[in-house]
Amino acid sequence: MFLQSIDILDVDLCVQLPDKFVARTRASADLKEIMPYLNGMFRTSVYNHGDGSIKFTNDRVEYTIINDQVNIAKFANRTELHELLDWLRDLINDTYESRAEMTPLYARRKPVPVFFIYSLLPGTNCQMCGEKTCMAFAARLNKLEADIDACPPLSGQEYDASRRKLEGAFA
Repeated sequence: MFLQSIDILDVDLCVQLPDKFVARTRASADLKEIMPYLNGMFRTSVYNHGDGSIKFTNDRVEYTIINDQVNIAKFANRTELHELLDWLRDLINDTYESRAEMTPLYARRKPVPVFFIYSLLPGTNCQMCGEKTCMAFAARLNKLEADIDACPPLSGQEYDASRRKLEGAFA
């Protein structure tokens, strides 16, 4: 087993979302060698090979890893934190075990700009996606917190070109 544990150093309230928490933790191993593989798995990751750091979001929770330090943000309570740490430990160990079959990605991805996404949406603010505005939906798409299919008008023939551009941007 590559990673034995991730120990909690401290937990505090999240500045951005006062009903959520952030945690500072330390892994039992330096995670730098696994980061290029994680970078290939998360489309929204921000990876810096020289600094030995990666940041990614999974299910609205933010992870920042710098060597053996792991910061986790936007979780609800300690129970969820322990579940997230178990998930991350398993992910890292599974990735480490499978790395021979994986292709590491050393490049730093550029996120799809919110305004580009918005320019391809219908702009009707119909709320069928669950958001109040198309701009809010574009922001959720940018963070990969929503799926293109959540916008029913994009399925219409008149938006075929826009949909193809959006799908290409997130490929």
